[in-house]
Amino acid sequence: MASKPLKTSNAGASAHNISIKDRLSGWGQQHQLVAVETLMKLLTKPLGSAMTWLVIAISLTLPGAMWMTLDNLSQLSNRFQASGSMNVYLQPGLNENDAQALLREIRTRDHVAAASYISATQALAEFRDSSGLGDALDLLPENPLPGVIVVEPDLGAPQNDVKGLADTLKTDGRVDDVELDAAWLDRLHALLALSERIVWVLGALLALAIVLVVGNTIRLSIASRVDEIRVIKLVGATNAWVRRPFLYTGLWFGLVGGLLSWVLLVVGWLLVSGPVEDLARLYGSEFELQPLGAGAALVLLLGAMLLGWIGSWWSVFRHLHQIEP
Repeated sequence: MASKPLKTSNAGASAHNISIKDRLSGWGQQHQLVAVETLMKLLTKPLGSAMTWLVIAISLTLPGAMWMTLDNLSQLSNRFQASGSMNVYLQPGLNENDAQALLREIRTRDHVAAASYISATQALAEFRDSSGLGDALDLLPENPLPGVIVVEPDLGAPQNDVKGLADTLKTDGRVDDVELDAAWLDRLHALLALSERIVWVLGALLALAIVLVVGNTIRLSIASRVDEIRVIKLVGATNAWVRRPFLYTGLWFGLVGGLLSWVLLVVGWLLVSGPVEDLARLYGSEFELQPLGAGAALVLLLGAMLLGWIGSWWSVFRHLHQIEP
């Protein structure tokens, strides 16, 4: 009797093709899991984490406050321009048509933000109201005041161009004299340039401090987990897989520190806005201190996260490759 052939089984490992969608889904789930786990580990050590978050928040608050101050100075730009305005005194007896024609010409020139015309009659009426010399002015045979065109140069205009505009207007036959407060313009531009430079320098120094603080914190975390990292590498973990939790730790440090910095800025604005408005009212101004805008707050938050990530990446890059099983 012939024997039957034995059936062979296909048991064993087999290859499967994984779609790109499944790979992206698995990659996203893995990153989500690592992000949640790193946050939970930070919350299990609230004192140490809070100290790092506060250092980051305070480091960001100072340049953020100066940034908010510069933003508020933009509200006063019109007043700054008026303070650095150029008074163009017209020839005595110049008729209104020629004065209006000159006004239109000035408005079309470069580096002119605004221009307004004050007639001789208006100037005399304003002087009568402000001086209290109405009876004496009535004794004059004619109006001694000329018409004036008040020119407000563009705040960002180069100083040499503004002075050149004044020199050009002096040569016009319809103009008697031009008065320009050049010293005020020099002080204004110097103050704005200095303030902007201070913000950048201070921001760069404090950003470096944040990178160093986060980097040192991650270094200590790596040092406390050396044995764990060696075991993980022994079972086949790659450097990318090992450094991922540390990078997310840096992101969490930056994110929470940025949020705390924004809270500190809001609290500071609430404390200062009232006295600033009271002081402005004493000077007859309606100036109101504005909080940090949404766009600036978003930049502050993203910048904090980037600095946290850079600090953690720098520390991991320096120390992780030294740990080998």
